Amino acid sequence: MSFSLQANGSEAVQVTTGDDLVLRVRAYDPAGIRKINIECFQFSTASTNKVKTAMGEVDISVQESFSRSAFDVPVPIPDNAALGKWGVRLIEFTNGRGFKISFYRGQGKFDDIVFEVTPPPSKGDELLHFNGVEIAGGGRRN
Repeated sequence: MSFSLQANGSEAVQVTTGDDLVLRVRAYDPAGIRKINIECFQFSTASTNKVKTAMGEVDISVQESFSRSAFDVPVPIPDNAALGKWGVRLIEFTNGRGFKISFYRGQGKFDDIVFEVTPPPSKGDELLHFNGVEIAGGGRRN
């Protein structure tokens, strides 16, 4: 099995709590890929009551497992996720024969994937967005 994770300048990526982070995984297995699981984690080790992990998975049909080499895996970020820097801890593949292969952070495959989890916009940010005013025309009233 060979695989790579698309980075695309991930240092600037921000994900709001409650949203999905979509990771594109490029992978190939001669037996086909039937399932991909991804576990993300928050870097901070400070104790908190916030969730510090997020899991995403995708099931792949038999036809797609042989015809595609890139798979989008949505990772739902919990509403109560810890804020700050996150990364990918684990990617696990299940091939067409049911054999599982796991890759971990530190093996050099996805150590550069980093993203920021941010809080949702406050109510004050959502109320009014004023973008400007212009003269659209003129004329005499009747």
